[in-house]
Amino acid sequence: MSDEYTVNVTFMVSTTLKINHAVLDQVDDEWRSMFYNLNTPSEVIEHITHNLLQGMRLSQLDGFANLPDEYAVLVGSVDYELDGIDEE
Repeated sequence: MSDEYTVNVTFMVSTTLKINHAVLDQVDDEWRSMFYNLNTPSEVIEHITHNLLQGMRLSQLDGFANLPDEYAVLVGSVDYELDGIDEE
């Protein structure tokens, strides 16, 4: 018998993203055809923020390598709030 088990842990994350308009302007139909189907500024911001939270920089993301990292940075703190724990 194993002492291990699976637990689903859900967190809500809050942070602040400073983003240059050039990042959003980069995403057009040609960009979408080569990279991701992101259609709204909110979708682009979500995609970038998710990757920055994972330790990536803007220039490391597909479709944004030509832009300076300073065009999208997390500022201030990253706050995690436990949303729930579900034991399977």
